[in-house]
Amino acid sequence: MERRDFLKLASMTGLTVAVGSAMDAQNAQAEAAPAHTFFLNFAFMGGIDTTNFVDPKGAANETEAASGPDSSVMNRYLTSEIAQHTDSSSGVSWAPLYLSRELAGNQAAIDNAMNFENFMRAYAKDLLVIRGIDIQTNAHDVGARSSVTGTAQERSAAFGAIVSAGLLPSAPMSFISFGGYSDTAGLTAVTRLGNLDAIKRLAYPYRRNPNNADELYYADEQAAMIADAREARYNEKFAQQKLPKLKNSLNTLYLSRLGQNELKQLVSYLPEDVLPGVAGQVQLAAAAYKAGLAVACNLGAPGGYDHHDNVDPNIANSLGNAFDPDQGIPRAIKVLEDLDLYGKKACITFTSDFGRTPGYNMGNGKDHWGITSMVLFGNINGKKIKPGIKGGTTERHAARGVDVTTGVVNDGTLNIHTGHIQNALRKLAGVADTAGARANPVPEPISELPDLIELV
Repeated sequence: MERRDFLKLASMTGLTVAVGSAMDAQNAQAEAAPAHTFFLNFAFMGGIDTTNFVDPKGAANETEAASGPDSSVMNRYLTSEIAQHTDSSSGVSWAPLYLSRELAGNQAAIDNAMNFENFMRAYAKDLLVIRGIDIQTNAHDVGARSSVTGTAQERSAAFGAIVSAGLLPSAPMSFISFGGYSDTAGLTAVTRLGNLDAIKRLAYPYRRNPNNADELYYADEQAAMIADAREARYNEKFAQQKLPKLKNSLNTLYLSRLGQNELKQLVSYLPEDVLPGVAGQVQLAAAAYKAGLAVACNLGAPGGYDHHDNVDPNIANSLGNAFDPDQGIPRAIKVLEDLDLYGKKACITFTSDFGRTPGYNMGNGKDHWGITSMVLFGNINGKKIKPGIKGGTTERHAARGVDVTTGVVNDGTLNIHTGHIQNALRKLAGVADTAGARANPVPEPISELPDLIELV
């Protein structure tokens, strides 16, 4: 049993604990390089039009591409243009959104679409795209929940919560969330990182200015004396107590103060300047991971994706924000690269509530549709996620049946569900048989699609 687990157990039972060098032990644990994978999910909230993203469907000719509202044409770029937007090594194709005839003359939207285009040109070789996922709903809340839990069940635990409880149960901020569905079902606490000064003030309560080590209420030597006096007082008061409830309260108070040392460790990894946008959020979460305090992070992909009107320029602008090279997902990946995490320790996923209907409505937008896609890339336990395509859809964006082992399209009777994906992720992360996973089952049996996500 880990020392921290023992201390927590003792706290709950009211046992006396000789903590002695607990802080030193925590220091040594935090300094060690995390052995587990860092899981990051970007949620494209609102239901992204995957046919304008990573499951492209085009128009047959220029006449179709230029058609107006209330049109059955799938998209406003040509089917023939998709071939030039397919990576030769992975086979992953993507929408040539910047070529949409709906964007003609709208240079701002074209420039935003190019942010997505540039990301795909750089990273398509590394992506696993799972298409034709039947998410079995067109309701936002249910879809957002199912995409990261594998079930429509209310209050089910997000994957980040299950993996945090399974791999790093004693860490104070093992599951960090900046957006998307992040319910923990009581498995762990979810941490919202935001105010850096507040974190620093908690870590260094004897500093006048949390950003200046020289502006102190008292020196380190005095702080050590206060800590020694506090521990002596704790031991004296604890020995005097007879009631388990009071012993439990004293233990809880003492253990809460040990977390201050972990916050100092986090502060030591924080960058001097935090980047704007989602890239800055990844900086904060990655600092917690490097400090040994975190294992999973949820992030909301910038831009809304519930495009019932004017879907082409709207999704171009939304994807332009998400893949902004200075503060979006590409810059976030650069943060992970600079910390020697990308390509070694980081697993990244893109999820969404659901997809969008085939064809255009009267507002030139698209409505809710229960077929979607998911993107995964990076590494799990030191092995690379094998890039390529699993699953698939028809030209009218209906799910195609897949092989029951591999998930490769064979037009059989089995459709891919989010439960299959969660089963695969849990197994690869090593948490499929943990208490948290057992308490949050998915409808799909673990025996189906065992090779849906492969590592190489």
